[in-house]
Amino acid sequence: MSGETGLTEPPGVPGGGGRRGLSPTGWAAVTALGAAGITAAATLVTHFLPPSTPQAAVGASSVLGSPSASGQGALVTPAPSPVPAPRSALIDRLTGTWSGPARYGSQQLTMTLVVTADCAEGRRCGTLTTDLLPCVADITLVGISDGPQFDFATGSYSPDSSPSCELRHGGDYFILGDDVLAYRTGYDGGRSGTLRRVGQSS
Repeated sequence: MSGETGLTEPPGVPGGGGRRGLSPTGWAAVTALGAAGITAAATLVTHFLPPSTPQAAVGASSVLGSPSASGQGALVTPAPSPVPAPRSALIDRLTGTWSGPARYGSQQLTMTLVVTADCAEGRRCGTLTTDLLPCVADITLVGISDGPQFDFATGSYSPDSSPSCELRHGGDYFILGDDVLAYRTGYDGGRSGTLRRVGQSS
């Protein structure tokens, strides 16, 4: 039959059973196409995947903070603000008896401030006495501001005080220094004085 059709078996493929195979040139072409495909795939992977570079490592480390001396990352936190002195400590410095000259317009008087150890903002803190009328007032601490400055209110007067003594809801200011209290008023600029520590109150 083969002699009649003119077909021949491909060289180098004995007993091919009548199937035709690729020639050497065809196999070379297939091999070249396969190599080209592998090269193209490697190029695509290299192009689209982000490279692992030192810059990437630096970026990650900047998020976590600079390394500490121990080699571990640490979050960067702002420096804490200065902490003001506790108000209780300021009141402790004020506690005691203070006395000294004061002026009310053209009149001179002696003022005595007694601050008890249980003084606190919004609470009764002792007494404020002036000998001009006279006036002996129970005082309440309204607040503490920079200075430190203590604002006192007069809550009531003792029975032996003059009827002319006025109740005030604040405005008697005492500015604390080194064993000195500067006195001024917020309701009448004509009142001022300087008191000095003369003892401690229980």
